[in-house]
Amino acid sequence: MTENGDPKENPQAERINNTMKNELLKGCVFRNIDEIKNAVSKAVNFYNNERPHMSIDMMTPREAADCEGEINKRWKSHRLIAIKGLPSPLCRASSRGDTPRVNP
Repeated sequence: MTENGDPKENPQAERINNTMKNELLKGCVFRNIDEIKNAVSKAVNFYNNERPHMSIDMMTPREAADCEGEINKRWKSHRLIAIKGLPSPLCRASSRGDTPRVNP
């Protein structure tokens, strides 16, 4: 959730919301909440596991999440450029010996 409702604060969520509404669910008419839950569940599954995304080299988000190494992205992340090569306390192994997942 964004603090002040500015769509520029969370572009990934806004992009997903736009795709869900305008590409996957546009024109659908629902009779009850169960139909809505089912349609949204199917749309999320399709978005993550079947629909290729140009921004991640025509892979699905699932394929991109399973990739090792860098993905040939068709957009520039100024955040990743700024932090590339910097040591990150989030990426170090914890005292328990496991490494926390980091979602850049």
